[in-house]
Parts: sequence; structure tokens; C-alpha cells
Amino acid sequence: MSQVTILDCTLRDGGYYNNWDFDPATVRRYINACAVAGIDVVEIGFRFTAKNSFLGPFAYTSDDLLRAIWNVKGPRLAIMVNASDLVDFSGGAEKAIEALFVKKAESRVEMVRIAAHLREVDACKVAAKKLKDLGYTVGLNLMQAAGRSPEALTEIARKVATWNAADVLYFADSMGSMTPSEVKATVKAFRAGWDGPIGIHTHDNCQRAIANSLAAYEAGATWLDSTVLGIGRGAGNARTEYLLSEIESILPGKYKPGALFPLVMEDFQKLLDKYRWGSNLVYYLSAQYGVHPTYSQQMLDDCRYSTEQVLGALESLRDSDSAASYSKHNLRRALTGPMTGSEGSWDATGWAAGRDVLILGAGASVARYRDGLVAYIERKRPLVLSLNVNHSLPLDKITAYVACHKTRLMIEAHEYQNLDSTLIAPRASIPAAIAHQLEEVRLLDYGLFLAEDKFEIGPRGCTMPAALAAPYSMALATAAGAGRILLAGFDGYDAGDPRQSEMVHIFEAYQKLSNKVPVIALTPSTYPVQQSSVYAPAI
Repeated sequence: MSQVTILDCTLRDGGYYNNWDFDPATVRRYINACAVAGIDVVEIGFRFTAKNSFLGPFAYTSDDLLRAIWNVKGPRLAIMVNASDLVDFSGGAEKAIEALFVKKAESRVEMVRIAAHLREVDACKVAAKKLKDLGYTVGLNLMQAAGRSPEALTEIARKVATWNAADVLYFADSMGSMTPSEVKATVKAFRAGWDGPIGIHTHDNCQRAIANSLAAYEAGATWLDSTVLGIGRGAGNARTEYLLSEIESILPGKYKPGALFPLVMEDFQKLLDKYRWGSNLVYYLSAQYGVHPTYSQQMLDDCRYSTEQVLGALESLRDSDSAASYSKHNLRRALTGPMTGSEGSWDATGWAAGRDVLILGAGASVARYRDGLVAYIERKRPLVLSLNVNHSLPLDKITAYVACHKTRLMIEAHEYQNLDSTLIAPRASIPAAIAHQLEEVRLLDYGLFLAEDKFEIGPRGCTMPAALAAPYSMALATAAGAGRILLAGFDGYDAGDPRQSEMVHIFEAYQKLSNKVPVIALTPSTYPVQQSSVYAPAI
């Protein structure tokens, strides 16, 4: 087997979680462990152009920083630059390189990798040549190589070869979706147009990062990326400690993976507990759907988003042209759904006819005050709306179940089949795949329109910024002529939780409506509504 070069990019790739601001003691232990383990190249950080937010030292990885921390022998030192930074720089890519880099003889850095989308390759030529003139080993890391035809990959490789500036040609499985056979085919396609070393950067969405790295090596790639404990954006990367162990069985004596084990189990396990990178179902689906992993990372990092919102957003992105490129705007669109909707066939006018409507949320207080709620329902006879399926109260106490999100309807379709009750939902939100399951369910079709920064209530439907069951149920209760809206299980979240702010905004928006009715919480709630008690005699 060919010799191999292991490039560890732990601090560079892991910096997406902590803004490249690592604990200095961890950095020292990491550098020393890499040296003892025999890591060939340490790509220690990025060299960004100036950004309008605070980023830690390994976002810029200055020569002054490296002179202060890099005092080991063995590993070669590398950093990465983004092609987008070079292209967008005032004066162009060559000026950007001049601003960011001194001559190699004056720097600890030996290698610079340029990370580029395939559409940016042509613009990287001048940067690669300038870096080569400065004396650096130059790598070109091509992102999102999956799904490209062999002919297209060979043509790109052939083009890069004509520059006489790049030393290593990398491809990245950016979505984490490639299989070992696809990896081998990509290496073969590159080799048809490129005689130099080939490298691979794998992501672990489908838990194939190590397998894909080894497949690339078997096919002739000799540069393999990895990170300690797989730290990296989204599902993470091939784990250095695993990769070294696998290579050690092929090339005995080259590496000492055990040198990394204390670092893995102490420093980086703490980071894993905090930031929770690694493969899971959401990252797996993002790979299968061709969705950029940053979408999944952002949703998983934000506790506001429910299961149905995350799954629904992935489905929405799957069918869009924006899946492969992340943007906050596209994420919001995917989470809220298209800003459209339809009026329902059911006119809710008079359905409540002045009666109280008790809405049951998902909070723990429904189960805790179950007996009090049952007694209240039997005594006062309100209409009872359950947000989605709630098993905390007897079924005969529920007037209707309410749902408005497509994914939630899909998740609970089988339960609605078995409930002898009414379902209130926008018929247009029922996925075609489950429509047959709800044919026997008594459905009241109250419509839903989605529009940013709007909360409006009509007799056949409402308008909201997102498909959320709480405001939807409040809207239909209002349209139905409720005397009051009573809440149970609307416990609330901690003050700093984004979900708290979202719900507070909903209640504040409702209070501004001209057709609002009194809203009273019967169980403890941190939301800005009138608070009473299910046990109060006069309520």
C-alpha cells in the first residue's frame, strides 16, 4: 500500500462550534498529542479576512499566534483560506493573498489549502500561483464533489494541473452522502486528469466517514483528513483516533493513536457534551436529501424548533433549489413553509357560541393537575381542544384535537384514526400520503394562511407567520365565538429560552387583535396572560 499523509484539522473544523476560540490549555495538549501521535500535517485554523463579529484566534491564525504556540517538531503546519474570501476581496484574489500571507521563509506555516466550490475553481488560479510564489505547499479542496459526473471531475482536475501551482488536489464529501464506491469513482475521475497527490475530506452524516476515507486510500488517495473525536460542523468528520488505528493495521509503526486517547476522553469529550456534534437521524436525512448540513446544525442548535418543524423543513429543502447552499433566509422559509395557504371549508362562526374554550398544551402541568382539570371540565362544561394528541386526560373529556403542521399530522395520523373525536386542521396541510388514513376521521377544515408578521382571524381560517398549533387553536376558538380562552399546560420555558420569546410574541400579537377574547391560564404559566387556578371557585 502507498504511504499516507494524515491531515488533522481539529481546531479549524471544530471552530464552527465555538467561533474558533479554544481554551489555550486544550490547544497546547492538542498540539503535543498530534506530535507524539505522528500526525503528518496539522491544519490548525482558518485565515479569514476581517469579519463583522468576534471570532477567536484560530479564525485568523496569525503568524504572531503561531510563533507563540507552535514549538513542536514533526507535524507540518497548515491553514485554510476560503475561496469566497479571496474572490470578494477588494482588489481581487492576488491582493488578498498579499494581505494575508508573508513569504513562507518568514512564517511557521508550510501549507495553505484553498477551500472552493466547483464554480469558484477558475478564480483560485491566481491565488494558488501567488501562494506558490511565496513558497507554500498549496492544496485545493473542492467542496460538494458528490453527484458530479466523472467527466466533469476529470476536466476540473485537468484544468488545475495546468496551473502548475497546486500540490495536492482534495475533494470533500460535503453532504456526507457519498458511498465507498462513489468515493473510489471520484478518485479515479480525478486521477484521469491529475498526476499529483489526491486527498479526501469526509463527513459522517451516514456514519461512513472512516469507510470512505479508507476507500479513497484503496483507490489511490494518499491525503486523508480527520479531526479528534470527529469534531466538525454538523455530523462531524472522520475521527483521527479511529483513522490512525485503522491505518496502523495497514502500515504498522507509522502512527501512535494512543497518544490521542487522553485528549479524546478528557478535553474533547467535554466539548462533545457541550456542542453535541456527530451523526444522528437529522444529519443522515440531510445527506440523503442533499441538504447542506448547516441547515440541520442550525435547527438542532435552536431549541425553538419542534420535531415536526425540523422534519418538515428538511422535506421542504429537499424539493428546493436552495438545498445545497445554506442561507438564513432559506432556512426560515423552510421552517415556516411557503407563505401561502388556503381557506377552509368549515365556517367556525358560532361553534363555541359564547362557551369557554379550554386549550390543552403539552406542558407537564396537565398531568400534574389532571384530577383538578377533570373536575373542572365536568363542572363547567367548556369545549376542550387538545393541541395534537394528549393522553394526560380521559378521551371523553376532549371535544376536538387540533393540529396544523404537515409533519405533526403525518406523525399522529394513526392515532387520530383510533380516537372517537373530532380533528380540527387545515385540510390543505394533510399530506397526500396519509389522506387515506384520515378518511373516517371527523374533520373540521379550518384554514391556515402563512404570512410573515401577520396574525389575523377569519371565520374559515387564520393567518400566522408559522404553522404552530397554539396560535392556530386560539384563532379558531376566537372565530368560533368563545366567551373566554382558558389554558392548561402552557407552562412556559426559562427566560433565556428562544421558545419563551416566541410564545410571548404570540400572546402579545393576540392581545392587539380587535376581536380578541379574554385569555386565562388555569395552570401555572410564565406567559403574559391572566393567571388563575383550576381550583378557584369563581373561575
